Amino acid sequence: MDSVGFTGATGNPLPWYRQALSGAIIRRNFLAFGAMAVLIVVLLAVPEIDTATSVPAGTGIHYLAGQTPMNAPYSSGTTVGGVKCGPGVRQVPWSSYAPPCQPAWHGNNGGATSPGVTATTITLSYREAATSLLPLLYSVIPASVVGTNTQVIQTLQSYINIFNKTFELYGRQVKLAPYEGQGNFIDEDTGSGAAQAQADAVNVATSIKAFADMSLIDSSVVYTDDLQAQKVIAFGLYLESRQWYEAGSPYQYTPGPNCSKSAYAIGALFGKQLKGEDAIYAEGALKGEPRKIGIFYTNTPTATQCAQEIEQSLASYGVQTAASAALTFDLSDLPSESATAIATMKKAGVTTIICSSCDPVSPDYYFAAADSADYHPEWFLQSVFASGATNDEKFIRLFPGHQSSQIITIGAAPQLASQEEAVRAYNLGNTDPNAKIIPLYGFVYGSIIQFFDALQLAGPNLNPQNFQAAMSAIPKSLPGGSLGGWSGAAGPYDPASSFQILKWNPTGRSVTDGKVGTYNVCNGGQVYPFASDITSMPSEEQLECAPVVPTTTTTTTSTTSGTSGTSSSSTSSTASTSTTSGSKGPGAS
Repeated sequence: MDSVGFTGATGNPLPWYRQALSGAIIRRNFLAFGAMAVLIVVLLAVPEIDTATSVPAGTGIHYLAGQTPMNAPYSSGTTVGGVKCGPGVRQVPWSSYAPPCQPAWHGNNGGATSPGVTATTITLSYREAATSLLPLLYSVIPASVVGTNTQVIQTLQSYINIFNKTFELYGRQVKLAPYEGQGNFIDEDTGSGAAQAQADAVNVATSIKAFADMSLIDSSVVYTDDLQAQKVIAFGLYLESRQWYEAGSPYQYTPGPNCSKSAYAIGALFGKQLKGEDAIYAEGALKGEPRKIGIFYTNTPTATQCAQEIEQSLASYGVQTAASAALTFDLSDLPSESATAIATMKKAGVTTIICSSCDPVSPDYYFAAADSADYHPEWFLQSVFASGATNDEKFIRLFPGHQSSQIITIGAAPQLASQEEAVRAYNLGNTDPNAKIIPLYGFVYGSIIQFFDALQLAGPNLNPQNFQAAMSAIPKSLPGGSLGGWSGAAGPYDPASSFQILKWNPTGRSVTDGKVGTYNVCNGGQVYPFASDITSMPSEEQLECAPVVPTTTTTTTSTTSGTSGTSSSSTSSTASTSTTSGSKGPGAS
């Protein structure tokens, strides 16, 4: 597949979902969707220091002469948060993703080990971009779906509050530093805001003196490039290939899964389990036809790379794509380009379209074009955003139900909101009874807990090299986490390690928020690894998918004087899955 990309003010390719604005700003009819397409991405960077005088600690972590080493994980003692530490115990008892417990540390942390780090603080910046387009965005995509700047900052601060109390930070505390930027993501992504983005990055590095920036919805590729140039590094919500993260080492990270990992999953799903099976989730004339695969992708280097990796993964199982379509994603042209791409798929007899590096906006155009052509294929949406944000229930509900009902994807099974770790952590850290968590809290939580995991595992000598070594030490997550499986062994940039197969149910009621439209879980909720050969996945058989069903369980949550000063046991609901072998019960698909 040939690739052609737009470039921004720095000469680097713009993420494809942001290129929409180059046409949308000129053509105001498409402005609101263009704003949505640029809204949700972050890259967070880490500063670089000279470690030539450091002494190896024997675990990939290096200490400066005179520093007090971290305590051994799982050793006897009490954590800074009051948890009794021992073999198998995590730093906090309510997290599937917390690092191994460490007894409270005391000693010499080395002081200012890196820019943005002092003996007592680690500074994390958040830019509020100078833009007036958010109200226009909210007129089309409600704030109840995407959230607001105020909610992002308040949600981040709540997480920081609880993690500062309970994670071992070696005498330091993370300090959130929101600031009003000179630049805005709209100008930066259309090539006219380079000077302002650079000024913001210089401000972060020299005046705010941040160790990292987590601007999330107010970030841009130009801004994060400038942050990296200033040695302020980054976590990205935009999912690139594995090779991209390797090239950005040790500065680029994501909660994942990167598109190379999800390509493995897509290859196994359609090349192994569904190989030779009929397209039972298609509708109309396609329903029950032999499954033929097509791919939509955006014609930029990064998205093209991700699409190529899907084709390669399918080919490893002996499956070839019947057609592919590259779209330029100028929103003014997207309706006509979508119609052309749909016509290509229909002519080729494609029953199943994989939307590679898929954002939450473009499927609306694809689905409308498919409806106009009386064409109803199966759809697979490969999320372009970390933690599967493209496939969030709130976004999928915005699409036409007669196309979205054919969506298959990967991720983690829906959970009761009251039992989701991200919600529980927010409630533990929130100090404002009138505040509400940001609606799309998954991508915020994934980034911030990954950040704190690495801070604890990096030890007192906090620098980019130790930070990356710490990423590799993230332990295997406990079962049932809402972010899917994690493990440092899955890669030093992206800990995502496993997934479940999901099928959209437009009439089912979500266990998360009680609203209509949710995911059924397939194959009995089986969890699969991101691997080039997924041996545990069945061969040549249809999916069996069924609703997530709430069940009553007893959970014990221990807290300490560092948090609420109580220990309690409570009965609550959690989510489990139920499937019917060979048949489908009410609400199944």
